[in-house]
Amino acid sequence: MGFLDLIGYDRHGAVTEVATTLNKGRLNTYGVTLAALGFNAPAWVAASSMSVLYAMVGHAAPLAIVVAYFFPMLILAFCLVYLVREAPSAAGVFTYVERFLHPGMGTVLGWTYTVMAATVAPMTAVIGAEYIQALFPSLAGDIQARIIGTAMLLLFFLISLRGIVLTAKIAGLFLVFEITVVSGLGLCGIFDPQVHNLSFASLYSVKAAGGWGSLGAGLLFGLWMLANFDSAINYIEEAKVPVRTVQRSLLLVLSLAFLIYSLAAIGWQYAVPVGKLAQIVEDGNSGPIAAIANIYLPQSLSWIALFVVVTSACAGMQISLNSGARTMYRMSSEGHLPEMFGKTNKHKAPFVSVASIVAFGILMVWIKPLAKIIFYYDAVTITLVLSYASMLAAAIRLFWMKHSAGVATMLSILPVFSIFIILYVGYSAGISPGNLYEAWYIGAAVIVIGTILAFMKKRNLRYKNRVVMGAADD
Repeated sequence: MGFLDLIGYDRHGAVTEVATTLNKGRLNTYGVTLAALGFNAPAWVAASSMSVLYAMVGHAAPLAIVVAYFFPMLILAFCLVYLVREAPSAAGVFTYVERFLHPGMGTVLGWTYTVMAATVAPMTAVIGAEYIQALFPSLAGDIQARIIGTAMLLLFFLISLRGIVLTAKIAGLFLVFEITVVSGLGLCGIFDPQVHNLSFASLYSVKAAGGWGSLGAGLLFGLWMLANFDSAINYIEEAKVPVRTVQRSLLLVLSLAFLIYSLAAIGWQYAVPVGKLAQIVEDGNSGPIAAIANIYLPQSLSWIALFVVVTSACAGMQISLNSGARTMYRMSSEGHLPEMFGKTNKHKAPFVSVASIVAFGILMVWIKPLAKIIFYYDAVTITLVLSYASMLAAAIRLFWMKHSAGVATMLSILPVFSIFIILYVGYSAGISPGNLYEAWYIGAAVIVIGTILAFMKKRNLRYKNRVVMGAADD
């Protein structure tokens, strides 16, 4: 058995469609990749996270990213390639856990992923509003920021209602701009360095990172920066060659994000001393992106550093709306959520699900503004940890269902270790200074609500079965 067969890669495009009422056959690999990479949102993630990563591991920030890429994220990607072939569905973690672990757990984890996507929407709204205010100082003010965030959510709600093709095109437009700026500034640092006493070897040195303990803590941000590549799965029901398209996109999105962040992590510290970058506070001035742009761009183009974060936040917002909505759509179609969440409009967009996430996002913008940004980081991190660990567990279960004990054991070793690493990340998020245990509390609350939904679904199923049996007896 070859490697591609072992991981279930659909190289011949054998699966040509999946059951759906969404807009089938609309996206190719390029479209799905752009949509999913938009969820990764390189510019605002780099603006908000790179300084923290430099502060934690210094020059070795590129090492933290490369470790996170190969282990556990690439392992997760190959597990998802396998799962996608066996259970093609827009709901991702919900479908995998429901089919290969337990139906009730599927409800809980589907809800968990939906919460993650729904939380990213207001998170990007408050970040986007912050940078719009920086671009236009006359809009400054806390109430104005809430109004801007609300307007952004409503705008992308209308775009989402027009269908997946428009969403993918807009995401592509935003991404071309932000990738050019983030990667371009990294390349400027590499080819025109301003810091001349920096050893390239130190960028990949465990010692330079402060030892394995510091590097392990840095993985929290390495995983955060590479996360959400799995959102490609949410578009499988609208892809032209569903399984193969998504399998390719999963690996492309993860690898492109790795390349973009690596170029930035390397090149930026060749432009500005890493000690200075580590002290830059992201407060609406684009953080390290602005510091690098001020060196290589003329003053007349200084606005680009702010604008690229706005477009990045917008891309992340619209893809989070669509990813969460498609999970809700599939859960509704299979009876785990009320039927109304499965309704589509004339553009075959799940409009009730999108509207629900937008309504939640607007509420959060008003009760959790920028001053509460750590809440969003904690919520997204812990729900991603739960989702990723569960998908790895579903893959391990599937290995044992499909292969002999020897092959299943071999395939399970790396995913098992990946689960431990991902759980360690969740543990680290819970004990981070300034918000002790908040991530854990959020995770516990999400699980409790998901469990309630699972019991409600089970209760409704029993009621329907009694009604059907009573009708049969009559």
